[in-house]
Amino acid sequence: MARLKIRSQLEVDEEARKGLVWDDCGPSSAACAASWVLGLEISAKQGIAAKATATGFTEKQGVSDNGSSLSELAKTVKVLGAHGRYPSDWQDAVQAAKDGAALIINVDQAKMPFYEGVTMSKWHRKYVKAHPGYEYGHMTAAAFDPVDGWMWACPTMSGKGDEEFAVSVTEAQVKQIASSKGDAPKNRVLIVSAKK
Repeated sequence: MARLKIRSQLEVDEEARKGLVWDDCGPSSAACAASWVLGLEISAKQGIAAKATATGFTEKQGVSDNGSSLSELAKTVKVLGAHGRYPSDWQDAVQAAKDGAALIINVDQAKMPFYEGVTMSKWHRKYVKAHPGYEYGHMTAAAFDPVDGWMWACPTMSGKGDEEFAVSVTEAQVKQIASSKGDAPKNRVLIVSAKK
C-alpha cells in the first residue's frame, strides 16, 4: 500500500496566501510526481528550485510570474532525477501509471462537470466561494497503487492533517479531470517515470 503525498504550494507560494493568481502549482506537482517514482521526499520548494535550474528563470514571490507548461515540467523532473514523456494516447498514460509512473495533469480547475464527485482542497473551496464561476488553469498530479487505486494530488491542499495525501478518485474521474481543458486528455498529461 502506497499513498501519494501532497507537495503543497501554499507553504512556498506567497501569491496563494495573498489570494492572488498563484503560480507554483507546476513545480509543486513536479515534486509530487518525482517523489512518487523515485521514492524520495522532494519538497515543493525543491521543485521550484529545480524549475529555476531547468528554465533559467527565477521567479519573484508575491508576483504571478511563474506559470508552467508541461514541456518546462519535463525539464524540471529531469533536474529532480526523473524522466518525463508525453503519452501516445490516453491508454498509454493509464498503463504507465499502473506500471508505477506518475502523471502531471494540466487542468481547468473548478470547471464542471469535470470535477463531479472529486474532493477539492479547503483552499479551493474557499477561493471559489469568493469567486463564483471562476475557473483557473492549474497543474496537478495523479498516480495509481494496486491497493489504494487512483489518487489525485492538488497542490492547493495543505499537505497536513486530512490533506496530507492525495484524494481517492476513479480512473474515469482522472480522465474527466484531464479533459477539463476541452481537448483530448492525452494532450494535457506528462508521464513521469524513474527511467527512460
